[in-house]
This record gives sequence, structure tokens and C-alpha cells, in this order.
Amino acid sequence: MNKFAFIIAAICSAISFPYHTAAAEAIGLTLTDSIEMAILTDESIEGAEAGREAALHAWKAARRSKGPTVSWNAQALRIGGRDYRSAKRAHSLYGDPHPAQVKVGDVLGALPVYANQTVGSYAYDNTFSNSWSLSVPIYTGGQLENQIKSGRYQLNKADLTVENTRQTVRYQAAEAYANLLHYENLAGVAKDAVDMGHTQLELIRAQFEEGAVAEADMLAMSVSIANYKQNLVNAEKAVEVAKSTLASIVGLPQDTNVEPLDHFSYEPYDKDLPDCEAYALEHRPDGIAADYDIKAAQARKKAAKAGWRPRVTGVGTQSIAGNAPFASERSNNWQAGLSVSWNLFDNGVTTENVRQAASVVDQYEAGARKTRKTIQLETRTAWLNMKAAEQNIQETAVAVKQAEDSYTIAQVRYEEGVDILLSVTNAQEKLTQARSNYMTALYQYNLSRAALEKAMGVPVAFDASVYTEAEQEGASADEALAAAWLGEEE
Repeated sequence: MNKFAFIIAAICSAISFPYHTAAAEAIGLTLTDSIEMAILTDESIEGAEAGREAALHAWKAARRSKGPTVSWNAQALRIGGRDYRSAKRAHSLYGDPHPAQVKVGDVLGALPVYANQTVGSYAYDNTFSNSWSLSVPIYTGGQLENQIKSGRYQLNKADLTVENTRQTVRYQAAEAYANLLHYENLAGVAKDAVDMGHTQLELIRAQFEEGAVAEADMLAMSVSIANYKQNLVNAEKAVEVAKSTLASIVGLPQDTNVEPLDHFSYEPYDKDLPDCEAYALEHRPDGIAADYDIKAAQARKKAAKAGWRPRVTGVGTQSIAGNAPFASERSNNWQAGLSVSWNLFDNGVTTENVRQAASVVDQYEAGARKTRKTIQLETRTAWLNMKAAEQNIQETAVAVKQAEDSYTIAQVRYEEGVDILLSVTNAQEKLTQARSNYMTALYQYNLSRAALEKAMGVPVAFDASVYTEAEQEGASADEALAAAWLGEEE
């Protein structure tokens, strides 16, 4: 059992949640739990791994095409016609083929001359034939060798595609987890607003009974509370949607009551933008995979040029034919040697194939340049968003403290009768907004940091840069995986 499987089994064992029952009992998940569960259960990773298996077998098939090929061809036929009717008549006159002395002439017209010959014919209505052939490619003009190279590069790309898919799933799980935390925080702010409204309403009601304030103040606060409740309802529905989304991503039933155990935190990120961009260009699996696309296309271009060169094949054949299956009374022969073929003129087909392959190389080179630009842009965007959120955290934290002081002052002034209710409601709304802004800044910082890790290609299972280095030094795909793998083996 690999590391991820062990963790998910431990989580499920600890939860012991009956999924078929009403999802009243909450399942607590940390961010790490959520990511590992998502990586274990996500269908896109399963599909990428199946694609890797397909690439592996395609490469093995290309390698095996350099080996010998043995084929067998057999026929069983009912026959007829004039030739076979003549053979039947000969058989009735002379029997099966046998040696006999046949008169071939006279000496001086007096003495007869005889010679030993085979006479007679087989009588048959069926014919059976079998042939075996062996062929071994000796020289193909580089076609097979470059097809093998192309298959190997496609296998390398498939490995990187699996890792890129893992990184995408990790980000999706982190995003869903962050969304749930964010909406729960906003729901908490909305609930605090309702609670503050009710507290204020009780104070207003007490003052109204004493004749200190007008009934309009009580009605106005009731309207504000209704608005706060509407915001709370919307926030709670957003929480339910976020729970369903996270449950689906981590492989749980969508009606599971998921509760996040972690909280947003602020930890400064120490890498500057140039370092992040350099790391991304070196480690992003899809960026490296784009380079392998180019290498595979270049190999296919070289394979296409084989049409201009001769092909040499080692061949061996044996054929038999007879009146019964696998009989050989009518023929039995074999051949062995070399076969050389060379298309001296193919009406430009090879030229067009080479030009097509060259255009595919150009296409992948353009795609690789586009991918690198995208990697840089995604990294820059995530880094800038993270830094903006970092600044907002500091500013909104100050704003929350100021809004709390302003709300307290407005309450006191209203209770002492030196200010109006509007000042209190305005102060409460600003406090609610300041708290929401602070929660949003924390959310955006943590989410942008997760997006930055995705943009940079921070590894999940193996380091793409180490994998590529090992492959370029001659390691096979499996050896490169082993060299680049993080932690325990699969």
C-alpha cells in the first residue's frame, strides 16, 4: 500500500461514517487530508495514468518491431476443372505416380529402347497448402529507430502529464477547501451582524418603553435585521454548496457534512518574482512535456526520411502442398536469404511526408513557446495577487480595529441621546464590511499562494526537473521516475 492509500484508509477508518445515512455527523478534514484524498480518487488522474500505460505499450510495440516476425498461411480448397479431370483419367489408367520403364524408341528400327520414368497421377478433389515465413528487419533507413525514439519521448510526456494532473487536482482541492473556509467565515460575519442587530434592537426597545426614542428607530432596526438575516441565509447556502464541492473533489458523497479543521493563516512568502518564474520554467511538467512533444515530432520527421533509403530484410520461407492437411507430396520447398527493396521513385510521397512532419515540428515549437509564456504569466499573476492580498491583510486588520472602535462610540452616543440611530447602523455596516474585507484578504492570500504553487509546478509525487535530467543522462522512464520520486515508492 502506498503512502497516500495508507493515509486515506486511516482517515476513513477514523471517520467510520455511514454514507447511506443522513449526513448529520460532520466529517472533519484538514487541508492535507483533502489533498491526499483528492489525489487518490480523482478520475482525471486515473485517466492520465491510463494514458501513461498506453504510451508505455506503444513504445514497447515500437521496440519489438525490430525483432523477427513469423507468419503462417494455410489454404484448404475444393478444386475442379479440365486439368483435374485429366489428372483423374491418368490416375485411372496408370495409378498413382510410380517408376516404370517406358519405351522411348528403337535402335536401327530393330531393338526397342526403354527408360526409367515416373508415370501415373494423383486423383484428388481437394488441395491443401501451408507456408511459413520469417522476416527480420536489418536496415530500415532509420525508420524503426526513430519510431522507437518518438515512442520513448511520448512515454516521458505521459509521465509528466500524470504529475501535472496531480498538481491540478491538488490545487482544485486546495481551492475548494479555501472556498469552504471563506464562506464559513463570511457566514460567521453575517451571523455576528444579526446578533449585533438583535442586541441593538433590545436596547432600542428598552429606551422606547421609557419614551427616550421614537418607534421609528425600532422599526428601522428591525428592517436592518431583516437585511442582515437575508445576507446570512445567502452565506449559509454558499457554505452548503462549498461543502458539496469539496466532498465531491475528495471522493465523498456530495451530501457529506464536511467540516474544515484548518484555518486561514498568514505566513510571508520569501521568494521574489524572478525566482518564482525561473523555478516555474524549470519545473512545470506541462512546460517540459511541450519540449518532449518537439523531440517526438523531430524523431517522426527522421523516420519519414526513411522513404528515401533502401530497406534490407532477412527472410526465410517454407511452402508445402498436398492432398491432405500438412501433406507435401505435390510440393515442398524452402528459401532463405536477404530481401532488398528501394523506392527509386514514389511520385513525391516521401517528400510530402517529410514536409508534413517538419510542419508538425514547427507547430509543437510554437506551442512550446506559447506554453512558456503562459507559465510566466500565470506565475506572475499569482505572485502579484498574493502580494496584493498580503498588503490588504495588514490594511484590513487595522480597518477592523478602527471600525470596532467607531461602532462602540456610536452605540454610546446613541444611548446617551447625542446621536441618531443612523450613525449606529452605519457604524455596524462598516464594521461588518471591514470584517468581511479582512476575511476576504486572508482567503485571497491563501488561495493565491496555492495558485502560485500550481503555476510554479511545485511537485506532488516527483520532481519534473530531476526526472528530465535523469532521462537526458540515459535513464529509462521508470528509472527517471525512481530518481525523481519524492518520499516512498509507489
